[in-house]
Amino acid sequence: MIRAACLAVMLCAASPLAAQGFHGVWQGRLTCDAVEGMTQTPLDAPFTLRVEGNVAKYERPVLSASGARTGAWERGEGRVATDGTLLLQGGSSGRGFHYRARYEGRLGADGVARFTGVQDWMLSDRDFARSCAVELRR
Repeated sequence: MIRAACLAVMLCAASPLAAQGFHGVWQGRLTCDAVEGMTQTPLDAPFTLRVEGNVAKYERPVLSASGARTGAWERGEGRVATDGTLLLQGGSSGRGFHYRARYEGRLGADGVARFTGVQDWMLSDRDFARSCAVELRR
């Protein structure tokens, strides 16, 4: 009976403990498609992900249409599965804009992570979505 109870406790605790193998700071780049009539080039911005236990939080600077820093930040988070699978959800808002972001992928045991996703933008005069990719290294 005691053995079964101990096993049950260990199984319940295994998920967060297994995800700790991905613990640390992952850094890399976010790239997104250019938006016709709006941006001059595709987006290429630094991206930082911090993993503690099974919780992952990210941030990256929001850039203007010309690629300059705006002072705004996109931030979000997600839960890391035992195999490194992760869905990040976040977004940002500022003067005249608001968007939600969603990136799905996997943290690799080799220290490389790749995600794909979309940003759904709502501007004062236009709404659009753009495809994005994230590549990180720990």
